[in-house]
Amino acid sequence: MAYSYKSYSQTKDVMKKYVNATEGSIIYSLGKTRFMALAKEAGAVYKVGASALVNTEEFEQYLEQFLEPAKPLPKHTWRNQKES
Repeated sequence: MAYSYKSYSQTKDVMKKYVNATEGSIIYSLGKTRFMALAKEAGAVYKVGASALVNTEEFEQYLEQFLEPAKPLPKHTWRNQKES
């Protein structure tokens, strides 16, 4: 899989349903080992012969449980540090 200059949201409609460890690590910006460990926890790994494929839809549903709410940044952080 070649690198693309498009964002993930632009390519989501044409993305594969099943990816291997290398493709998944590129898509999700994780290492191969960490990606496969999370995929196994999600139950999204399918063994086909000697290769393992990950169902991206199941994997993304699993990732949603790790979502943290955004924290607002304090205003004028630089000014407050400068005055102290």
